Amino acid sequence: MKTVVIRALYLAFVAVWSSIPDTAVAKTKSQYGGFSPDSLQVFYDYIHGQEMMRVEAGPQLKKAVEAVPVDLGVLIDLKQEAEMRNWLYEFLIAFSSSGNDSLVAAFYLREGTNNPNMIESLKKLTESKGFLKGDTPFAVFRAGHRYILDAANRDYFFENVSFFDSVFKVFEMQEAYDSYAIYLKTHGMVPKGTLNFRPKLQKEVEEALQEGEQRIFADIMFIIEEPEGVSPWEWQGRTPVFFRLIWDPERAMWRHVEVYFSAGVPQSFLFHIM
Repeated sequence: MKTVVIRALYLAFVAVWSSIPDTAVAKTKSQYGGFSPDSLQVFYDYIHGQEMMRVEAGPQLKKAVEAVPVDLGVLIDLKQEAEMRNWLYEFLIAFSSSGNDSLVAAFYLREGTNNPNMIESLKKLTESKGFLKGDTPFAVFRAGHRYILDAANRDYFFENVSFFDSVFKVFEMQEAYDSYAIYLKTHGMVPKGTLNFRPKLQKEVEEALQEGEQRIFADIMFIIEEPEGVSPWEWQGRTPVFFRLIWDPERAMWRHVEVYFSAGVPQSFLFHIM
């Protein structure tokens, strides 16, 4: 999209990513690792070789999400683990062929409204384009999602998913925030990808860590596949997606801080407005 509201953070990420020094790619047990910016074809051949399953609401997808292993660098209770899996399941349903504009709006607003200025900007944009029907945050996010889909000439973002080599990596962070972008760069996880992060939440996290507080995070990656017929490639477009969640002890819920996916498969989420 050409609007400042939707594309500003992408341009910011390109600058940030380019400024991170190139280092030797660290060895990693993950099958997603070990790629570099000059091995994009190898990277895409790899992810297109994985078996996919259709994203559909129901027991099959729930079972697949529940089967994703958890790597506990720090202990969490059963409720936290269940909420972590529910977050992933609800995300997949909302933005897939099983979802709709209302489910997406509900997912965006699961935490409530945290960034009124950005929501107001989205409201003005969707209103000027004739997509807005109503003036509540729910109506704004519903209209914003439909605007993005229409601009991309599609009905939903993705159709299939693969949890090959997916792991919920749970860990604790203190003193300073270590961005996921640096980890992906040094481990060769995604060759020059696209960022969608939440600046307001990330700033709050950084301040809390600097004040001596500890926070629990969970990283998760999986492969999604675009709907048939929308990819410019001969095969359907796929991208590994990397999410970082943080446990909010006051709200007793997981909130995502950062999300990355490879270049070439655009997913214009509105997470930076949340």
